[in-house]
Amino acid sequence: MIFDLKLPINSLSLVLVFGMATGCATKLRTPLNRMMTPETVGGALNPEFELSSQNQLDGKVDIATAEPYSLQLSEQRSMGYYAALSLLESVDIYWNHTASAASVTGIKWQFMGGSLKQAGAGNSMAIAAGFGGNEHEIEASPKVEFESSASEVSLLHGYWFTPNIQFFDSFTYSKYTLEGAVSGSGDFYDEATYMTAAGGFLFAVRPYKLKMEMA
Repeated sequence: MIFDLKLPINSLSLVLVFGMATGCATKLRTPLNRMMTPETVGGALNPEFELSSQNQLDGKVDIATAEPYSLQLSEQRSMGYYAALSLLESVDIYWNHTASAASVTGIKWQFMGGSLKQAGAGNSMAIAAGFGGNEHEIEASPKVEFESSASEVSLLHGYWFTPNIQFFDSFTYSKYTLEGAVSGSGDFYDEATYMTAAGGFLFAVRPYKLKMEMA
C-alpha cells in the first residue's frame, strides 16, 4: 500500500450550520480543495491512501432567530481523506471526503503522461468525475431531516520538473443540493454550483508524497 501525506497551506470550505433552540447542530461542507494530481496509481488493483489537514471557513446560522439570519464566520482545521484503487494503468476509482462534506466516489482517467509508477519529466493530464451524498436527521424541536448530494467534474494537470518535484493545477465544476423538511414548517430545497481553480506543488520520495495546495 502507498501512504501519502497531504498538507495544504490553505483551504476554504463553505459551511452551513443549522443551530436549533436546543443547541443541536449539523454541518454541511462544500470543500474547495481536492488535492488531486492527474497521475493514476498505475498497474491493476493497486491501492493508495492520503490524509490532508485543511484550514476551513466555518459559518454558523441560527434559524431559531428571526430572518434575516445572522452568519458568524470563523476558521477551523479539518481532516481530509482520499483513497484510490487502480483498475487499469490509466484508470482509477477514488473516494474523497473532507470533514462533514458529502463523500464523493468517482473515476479518474489519465490521458496524458505516465502513472505514479512511471512519473518523470513533462506534462500529465486527467479527467475526474465523482458523485455522492449523505442523509441527516436532527432529533430536536423542531425535528429536521434532510439529504445533501454532490457531483463534480475536474480537469487535472501536472508538470514534473524532475521525477520528484511536480507543479499541479486543477479546474473543478461542482453542484451541491440540499433537500429536506422541518417539522411544522414544511419542506425546503436549495442548490449551488461553483467553479474552483487550484494549484500546488508535490514533492515525492516514493512511496511517500507531500502536497501543498491553494484554491
